[in-house]
Amino acid sequence: MISKKTRSLLLLLSIVTTTVANAAQELSFGVIPYVSAGPLIQTQSPLKQYIAKVLGTPINLVTAPDFRAFLDRTQKGEYDILFTAPHFGRLAAERDGYKALVMTSHHVQGSFLARKDSPIESIDDLKGKTVMIAQRISMLFQLAETTLQQRGLIDGKNITIIETRTHNNALYAPMRDEADASVTGVLIWHLLGQEFKDKLKVIGTTATVPGFLLLAHPRMPVDIQNKLKDALLKFGDTPEGKTYFENTGFIGFEPISDNTMKALDPYTKVLRTKP
Repeated sequence: MISKKTRSLLLLLSIVTTTVANAAQELSFGVIPYVSAGPLIQTQSPLKQYIAKVLGTPINLVTAPDFRAFLDRTQKGEYDILFTAPHFGRLAAERDGYKALVMTSHHVQGSFLARKDSPIESIDDLKGKTVMIAQRISMLFQLAETTLQQRGLIDGKNITIIETRTHNNALYAPMRDEADASVTGVLIWHLLGQEFKDKLKVIGTTATVPGFLLLAHPRMPVDIQNKLKDALLKFGDTPEGKTYFENTGFIGFEPISDNTMKALDPYTKVLRTKP
């Protein structure tokens, strides 16, 4: 006969074993912190839930404190599924072996903003001014810096660029008198509430690059990768997908060509060197 103590130990072992097994089955969904945590979770939860339903596996939505930390965690393989900026995705595919599945149909582009009552009317008016932009390794920073340089505006010479953590931090900088102007994504500007739009104005835009990429870690079996890719391409046909794309402005998911990936190579150079 099994003693009461032995039964208790067996029950505890069963609970621990089950917990470990469930944890092993859970997949991490890493989303780049392009906005702060609250809006990020709210925005991406429908996609997380859809992936969990398709794969029949619990999904844990995770991010990082900043872009550099997110990039480092990507390299360490902490994310099974990755939703990230285009140049981050290109590096993850080349360096870390991630498999590119789909990309968003929208294009990444920066909007230069100033207070509506400001005398600044164009990018050329930023000479001698301050501009707040999210981290230097972000795609928007690279696009914005190139746009400024094309107009003879050089950081530390005749303009001052102030770095911040996220694109929505930069968005509000002119309203908070933290900078004369700022740069944020055209998508973030498009989705901004009218009460804030009434206080700001667009004074220029950057060039465009492909949208966000969604990738799978190479440890994910190929058949599961293909299943996920097929499901993501159909996401826009579902009620939850239509709502998701309407709320995010991502338009939809589409396949990624080799040419698209190669065109992102110039933007990965800044990511390959530690600060």
